[in-house]
Amino acid sequence: MTDPVSAAAAAAAFRPVNALEERLVAAAQGDRAQQFAFERELPNETLYVATPDAMPEGRRELDTDTPVRLLSISLKDGRRATAVFTSPGRVMAAFGEGTGCLSMPARTLFGMIRADPAVLNPGQMYGVVWEPDVLHALAGMPVERVVEKETQVMLGTPKEIPTELLAALKAALEPVPEVRAAWLGLAYWPGATSTVWHLDVRAGEGQDAIRRALGSLMDGQLNGDRKLDMVINAPGGDEGVGLVVVAPRARAVPAGMVNGKPKKTNGKGLLGRLFGG
Repeated sequence: MTDPVSAAAAAAAFRPVNALEERLVAAAQGDRAQQFAFERELPNETLYVATPDAMPEGRRELDTDTPVRLLSISLKDGRRATAVFTSPGRVMAAFGEGTGCLSMPARTLFGMIRADPAVLNPGQMYGVVWEPDVLHALAGMPVERVVEKETQVMLGTPKEIPTELLAALKAALEPVPEVRAAWLGLAYWPGATSTVWHLDVRAGEGQDAIRRALGSLMDGQLNGDRKLDMVINAPGGDEGVGLVVVAPRARAVPAGMVNGKPKKTNGKGLLGRLFGG
């Protein structure tokens, strides 16, 4: 979040016009509890985006099935970031009168724009820069981890069973034939301040089908106090840590074969070694 010049100056420059903006201002003061409250409630709010296209009279909601151009800004590193706002007035303040303004449920919006960064209230006193992995989490989608160096990851089984999350994952993954097994545990990554859900999926080919299955969970089942990380490992090896999402099942073809030919491998990565893939 942006650093306010001073509490008094910030209050004068940014007067909240709704409950979301009140939580944003409170979170910007540095209180972790307030920041957590803002992050927890944000996916359930309505957010606004700007478009250069003229809107039909009376149209204010963004239709996910209708192509529309969204305005973006340039970050310091040269990347483009989708401009997102907490109220229609912030849209006008950033881009001027005559700009098209559309509203959308935040969780759905995050799922649509998650491929690129996004900026909340660009040019305003209070705002946030979201990277794609954060947008995935805000949309209720799992974040797929890519580990490029040796990392000590602590894994464990949750004491309390997350019934709704477990049921949603089962419903998404069990119908996918490429999923050979899956476990849900808790992970603590070096430098983290809290644990995250850790989804260990065993699969060979068809990993895109797995991502699509999980990506369809846009109605909040994956939203909660913890973020959800996912690692896709090769089938076989030791069982994963945590609760069984998909019980291990046999291959439909002989091990090591794809389309009747030996499968090419590039060796095991770190997480493959950790989980015995």
